[in-house]
Amino acid sequence: MVWGKYMSTEDRKIEIEDKKVDMKDRKLFILRGLPGSGKSEKAKQLVGNGVIHSTDNFFIRDGKYVFDSDNIGRFHCLNLMNSIRSMQRGVSPIIIDNTNIVSSHCSGYVDQGKLYGYEIIIVEPDTPWAFNVEELVKRNTHDTPRETIVEMLEQYEKPDLFKKKLRL
Repeated sequence: MVWGKYMSTEDRKIEIEDKKVDMKDRKLFILRGLPGSGKSEKAKQLVGNGVIHSTDNFFIRDGKYVFDSDNIGRFHCLNLMNSIRSMQRGVSPIIIDNTNIVSSHCSGYVDQGKLYGYEIIIVEPDTPWAFNVEELVKRNTHDTPRETIVEMLEQYEKPDLFKKKLRL
């Protein structure tokens, strides 16, 4: 099942049209932010005729988000592989809708994006509550516990350091 321009969570494969995009027009947006900060809404604003890749989609079971820590690594790998397939097809824009708290979380996407000639654009949260723990607890749609959000906030790399580590 495909929802508009968004990836299906059931079939786990890319179902997008093959589109040839001029190399100079290839854009890879790496979204980053805490749960509830507005990443997925920003992704919907940016997607246009492109595709959104989100590891969260792999946790949807019967229409509900069910976090499974045993599969987090595997699901991140599957999301990266799906995004590489989009890059191979020249799809643009490609949106990576993950938390990407530290640069190592998205280095695979950045490295592959560079390899396939994509302009890499890091998108930070711009909502007024982006770093407000209490508001994030209320707004996040996956019931991420407060203590997890606090831990993620403590680990959140500052934008300049994040970009420097990724050589952007």
